[in-house]
Amino acid sequence: MTFTACVPQKTESPGKVQKTVELHYQLGVNYLNEGKTPQAVKELLAAQTLAPGNADVEHALGLAYQRKGLYDEAIEQYKKALEKDPKLTEAKNNLGTAYLAKEMPDEAIPKFEECLKDPTYSTPEKAAYNLGVAYNQKKDLDKAIVNYERSALLKEDNINALFNLGFCYEEKKDFAKALENYKKAIAVDPSFKEALYRMGLVYQERKEYPAAIEALRKVADIDPEYLSAHLKLGELLLIEGNPTEGMKKLEFVVTSDPEGPVGLEAKRLIKQAMKTKQENK
Repeated sequence: MTFTACVPQKTESPGKVQKTVELHYQLGVNYLNEGKTPQAVKELLAAQTLAPGNADVEHALGLAYQRKGLYDEAIEQYKKALEKDPKLTEAKNNLGTAYLAKEMPDEAIPKFEECLKDPTYSTPEKAAYNLGVAYNQKKDLDKAIVNYERSALLKEDNINALFNLGFCYEEKKDFAKALENYKKAIAVDPSFKEALYRMGLVYQERKEYPAAIEALRKVADIDPEYLSAHLKLGELLLIEGNPTEGMKKLEFVVTSDPEGPVGLEAKRLIKQAMKTKQENK
């Protein structure tokens, strides 16, 4: 599951040296926003050299390292930023996400809780969502649900929180609530193919095959290469008495992924369908 890190914002710093620091810093942040991580690291290291211990620079450099997958380095930078400015709440959130990336939820949880206690924090829905992810990593679905719901209340169009709520309820076999949240996510973004796919699986679990087929058709229309959707669609079409289209979907999967797990499952279903057809003659 995903989590949400925050890009630090520009802050003004007086003095001639600090103007140069600010220039490198702002260039670094701009590069981060543009997804140009190597350039961001270069500019932020230049700023750090001129102003070692600047909380904003250390924070931004941490995020750049995190973008590169250097989580230990990112954690070190976030800690340096917080040593200089303990009130830098975005750094606490980002430190928590670095811990999540290393699958260290026990270390991450206190950081997100600190964020939620800060009344000045402008995006508490991110910390609540990340707290849900942390409890998900701990396999504590009930606490994950509480925090995803908190995130969705703070920001009603938070499709990741809604999707994860649906997934948690699906894991708990509460299919009605799973569908409710997947539908909310799809209402925000009708092209949210993962939510549509999971909704199709829930309908299949409830043996509501026409509804499952409808959801999976939408997934296949949005992403014609979504092989898992084609696989399930083929399986359900066979169940619903449409062998021609069902076999066509399964053959497409086999052609696209002949030796992969999805392709092998499609082969198994084709073989099973042909055997059943022979037995019914």
